[in-house]
Amino acid sequence: MFESILGQKKIKKIISNQVKSGKIAHAYIFVGQDGVGKRLTAVEFAKILNCNVDDFIKTDAGTCGKCISCKKIEKNIHPDLHFIDFARQAELEEECLEKQRTLKIETIRYMQKEVATKIHEGKWKIFIIEPAERMNAAAANSLLKTLEEPPENTIIILIAKHKETIPQTILSRVQTLFFQPLGQNEISSWLMLNCSVDAAKARDIAELSEGSLENAKKLVGKNEKEEFSLWLKFKTRNFYISDILELSKNIAAAGALECVDAMIAEAKKDFRMYPQRTAPALDLLSASRVLLLKNVNAMTVLDNLFFDLSDLKKMSGLL
Repeated sequence: MFESILGQKKIKKIISNQVKSGKIAHAYIFVGQDGVGKRLTAVEFAKILNCNVDDFIKTDAGTCGKCISCKKIEKNIHPDLHFIDFARQAELEEECLEKQRTLKIETIRYMQKEVATKIHEGKWKIFIIEPAERMNAAAANSLLKTLEEPPENTIIILIAKHKETIPQTILSRVQTLFFQPLGQNEISSWLMLNCSVDAAKARDIAELSEGSLENAKKLVGKNEKEEFSLWLKFKTRNFYISDILELSKNIAAAGALECVDAMIAEAKKDFRMYPQRTAPALDLLSASRVLLLKNVNAMTVLDNLFFDLSDLKKMSGLL
């Protein structure tokens, strides 16, 4: 089962065993960074449970992939598979997707109405809530009522980058499955097979992807020297003195302030998720920006910045 899902062997085994034994939880939370297969696994789970060919469910194949149910789920038109996400909320509110910031109680109430209806044509109703960590307090409290009295043949799957903002009352009523970052070999092999990328470039992209296939896809086709994130490089690579001096020289010529601004922007994205780990690096970047604005020699500023970032990574792994 789950042959189309990259990596995540432990999770695939857990769910496969539950399906074969018939001991399926009424609610799950899939936790992990973007690009590691959380949503794909949830959809494949729905496909397995609703496949019209029972013989496949009893085997490692999981689904036939050819029946009406499998095809409808692949096309996202199955009436018993529901996505409770920003796209659905925007549709309900008749607002643009870009304005969505939190999942609101009205969206969860919409889901609850669907939960209360009969199954249309499948064996199970599946509700996928994403991003679950962005539910506001009212939405989370409303969802709790459904989790306390789970209806038959209904599964609720929460998908989240992290679970710190999700109430413990919800976490105690769902099965938590942690999705690990993908291995570099898994990503590089996938890139060579699906993106016509040669082995050397596939390895470079996999190294910079931070275990995320989504990141890797974004990096495909980009010129490494010009487009690959410097911030990402410092997080994933160890630099020798000669590398840093050459890098400073090239960046100073291309535009030191623009480079530092770009690194700050990307570091701030990480700060939202890992504030303690990222704060020291952000301090270094901000201090360097001030020096550049004061017209301190760009190569000197960059040399010191890159050496400090490199030392920070080696000594404490804070990047």
